[in-house]
Amino acid sequence: MARKIRLAEVGNYIEGRMDQLMRAAVLETDSRLKQASPVDTGRFRASWQVGENSASGGVAPAGKYDVSQINKRRKSERGQTAQNVLPIQRLGYDKEKIGNVYSVHNNLPYAEALAGGSYPPSWGGRYRSNQASPGWVQGIAKDIQGFVVANAAKIGRES
Repeated sequence: MARKIRLAEVGNYIEGRMDQLMRAAVLETDSRLKQASPVDTGRFRASWQVGENSASGGVAPAGKYDVSQINKRRKSERGQTAQNVLPIQRLGYDKEKIGNVYSVHNNLPYAEALAGGSYPPSWGGRYRSNQASPGWVQGIAKDIQGFVVANAAKIGRES
């Protein structure tokens, strides 16, 4: 059955649905990046942040992170169980809205090297078989494009 929306409310309805899609895309990107992040001390995984119209922000302090805490199962913001996910770190905003640009980034000095497949000497200078392979960030970005297209189509069918 089609939903009845007053003509004056169509714009707000569409904006609300697009906000939902934006929120889902940002949360899914954050989640997938954290899940795929190689873990030695856990600092890299803990340093993923989301900026609204900006990629600035800090980094998690050096030290050991409780890997069991990083690997725990938790209820995600979209109501699904997520594994290997820390809560999203939003910088300077509360909720994703259509019309803004969101940057999921990691400002650690070695983040670019890890994303490109260069790993610390303590790991033997290469990725471990249970860790992300070179190009993993680009793969996630491509997957999220498909995620957005599929979910936009779903919103269209449900509306």
